[in-house]
Amino acid sequence: MSPKSRLMPVLLLLLTTLAIVQFSIAISSSTPSYEWFDPLIDVRGVLIDRHLNLPDEEAMQESAIKAMIESLDDPYALFVPVEKEEAFIKDLEGDYAGIGAQVRMIDGELYIISPMENSPSLKAGVRAGDVIEQIDGEPATNATIEKLIERLTGPAGTDVIVSVRHKDDSKEEITITRGHIQSQSIAGLIRRNQDWSWCLDEENGIAYVRIIQFNDTTPLELINALQAAEKQRVIQALVIDLRENPGGSLSAAIHISDMFLESGTIVTVTGRVDPIRSWNADSKQILQDVPIIVLVNNNSASASEIVSGSLQANDRVAILGTRTYGKGSVQEVLELTSGGMLKFTTARYDLANGRTIDKKLSEDSGLWGVDPNEGLVILETREETTERIKSREPFTIITADEPEASACGDIDWIENTLHDHQLVQAVIALREKLETGDWPILSEEDPVATGITEAVTELAIERIEILKELVKVSDRLAALQTELDEEEVSLIPKDTNLDNAVVTLTDEHGNSIGSWRVTSGNIEDALDSLRLESTTEVKENNIKE
Repeated sequence: MSPKSRLMPVLLLLLTTLAIVQFSIAISSSTPSYEWFDPLIDVRGVLIDRHLNLPDEEAMQESAIKAMIESLDDPYALFVPVEKEEAFIKDLEGDYAGIGAQVRMIDGELYIISPMENSPSLKAGVRAGDVIEQIDGEPATNATIEKLIERLTGPAGTDVIVSVRHKDDSKEEITITRGHIQSQSIAGLIRRNQDWSWCLDEENGIAYVRIIQFNDTTPLELINALQAAEKQRVIQALVIDLRENPGGSLSAAIHISDMFLESGTIVTVTGRVDPIRSWNADSKQILQDVPIIVLVNNNSASASEIVSGSLQANDRVAILGTRTYGKGSVQEVLELTSGGMLKFTTARYDLANGRTIDKKLSEDSGLWGVDPNEGLVILETREETTERIKSREPFTIITADEPEASACGDIDWIENTLHDHQLVQAVIALREKLETGDWPILSEEDPVATGITEAVTELAIERIEILKELVKVSDRLAALQTELDEEEVSLIPKDTNLDNAVVTLTDEHGNSIGSWRVTSGNIEDALDSLRLESTTEVKENNIKE
């Protein structure tokens, strides 16, 4: 079957049905009686009328809203004020106007990690490794990266002038016309001649795609990527990399799952108000009979867990890596009629095998997320994850100075240069699956037990980090207390002999109440614990001759 015939039906289906999976959002009529608001109105009125300081009513209102949200114990719920709506939507959709570049603060300077594909910055001549020294004539220093990004973004069609220092220390002033930026959500293994290479093993026809996040364009991007891969070589096997994928669009996750399934339940959503709703796969399937491995780790969350979990539950793929994060709840974003937006949790995801994804909502405290298949639990430490991401970056940026890569299929190069042991094991597993028809046993680790152990380890590491910070705070407090002690003047003259000292207590008129001999304890420490005011008149020794 040709690449076109294998992928085109789904492409046409996506173009016509991409927006079908939606939640209808409406305000219900379950509004409390006005008596519920009475205490709030009373408190506001009294504070406005009588408080010493005139209250900031806007701050009071936001605090009241924040308190209501915090009472839900919902880590994903938040209120977005009107003035922050635009930034919130931009982050939510990955769709904004700007220069289109990945940036990072390094030693107080704003570095261009890479211009994005077809972006205004790439067209204007911005290069990977450039340092932005000025933005519109103002220094790009002494500010947070958020503030600098805010200065770089703006309405499409407007210009921003950046002064950059190239890697050869030459300097250039570049005018960039801001444009509409849609973050790309699909990537290949490495870039060659600034285009993605989808080849993982040329000899065995193994292709590789990484889904960075799920947004509305991801299904179409994935189809285009698979078509490009099949132009290079017919796909005999596929690796879908969902590691470090935080999730995103539910509809995109459902569409992508549907692409690879001929039948079966994709996901079920269960809520308190809305009825249980399930999505089932239709018969239009791509890459039928092509073995697929999905890579996941404990940073794979939400929509990525739906895709990996639904494909595993329907026996379409094998999962390799470690247990996923366990974020399986549905958040809706509601635009309020009074202004602002409200994001809150309304339901949970359940997979076809009945497993609840969310670790907080699962009835079985030891089961959440998606586990690798038996024999395909491949561990990776925090340090190894950091090294893998760092090692891959030079091969994924858009640059004229692309680092040299090995031949497609060289697993030693993947292991020693990309430092990606899990990906190497995925290649080994697919090679054996193509040869024997069975998935190999690459590890003896139990998926469930390993998932729990990893969670315990992560919590232990988190506790250690908190304890380290507490130790730092304690050390700082001790140092400050020492400085304070050194600055304080002792109430008792230095070298005073306090052995058998006598303490006398009088009333406010000077009448003696009693005297006590100190037989043990530290008199100075006891005095320091009290707030004392000296009644002894200190007179200067003025001697008249």
